Amino acid sequence: MPLISSPHNDRIKLVRLLQRQSKTRRREHRLVLEGVRLVHDALDTGALPDFVCYTGEAAAQNTALHDLIAGLEAERVSCLEVTEALMRDMSDTETPQGILGVFPWPDLPIPEPPSLVLVADGWRDPGNLGTMLRSAAGAGIDLVILTPGTVDPFNPKTLRAGMGAHFRVPVRVLDWSALASTVSDLSFYLADAAGETAYDAVDWTQPAVIVVGGEAHGFTTTAHAIPHTRVRIPMAAGVESLNAAVAASILVYEARRQR
Repeated sequence: MPLISSPHNDRIKLVRLLQRQSKTRRREHRLVLEGVRLVHDALDTGALPDFVCYTGEAAAQNTALHDLIAGLEAERVSCLEVTEALMRDMSDTETPQGILGVFPWPDLPIPEPPSLVLVADGWRDPGNLGTMLRSAAGAGIDLVILTPGTVDPFNPKTLRAGMGAHFRVPVRVLDWSALASTVSDLSFYLADAAGETAYDAVDWTQPAVIVVGGEAHGFTTTAHAIPHTRVRIPMAAGVESLNAAVAASILVYEARRQR
């Protein structure tokens, strides 16, 4: 296949739009993964890309990338060699790693019924959300729910921070009415620095929903309206709160420890 150098190529234009527009990602139900490790992580879960773009220069210098391209071609995946200029234009990073993979959205099944659910309520930072998803996958969370106003889970920065978590833990964007019906039989716990119950005093072996509010504005009014228990993570004097992703990680790993 000839080297692609035109920015007007249909697949090149699609990659740029997927990288830059959440509405395109939603419409196409596709996402872009950058770098050998992220593409490998997705492949390890059984996912296959619709196509990949790579640079010959990077493949010549990176054995892992060369072998990855060879493996994808053996699977009959379309591998498009592009110029370095096009790769820089399509990439969301300052230093492109020489490969971009366009994958279908992961559509992982939700365990029925879910036993441990993590809710990100109004999170705005894509890096924090990706970090939380990585912890959720590591802790074996059954389902992650994102409420309206939370950053797009398929934002390029979220995907990089998630390190493949999107292909290992189900993620759904639900409004509060749909959320409540999905997890109606589970106890609700809101992470709150002023909570009445210490996080390690909760019996996390029981079915539960852990809700962690956004970094800037905390919980939405709807979250407070649902019957809940507020749980706190004890901290040293003078420290008001933890980063949202850190707090979520502590909570889900306490639940994993107890289970």
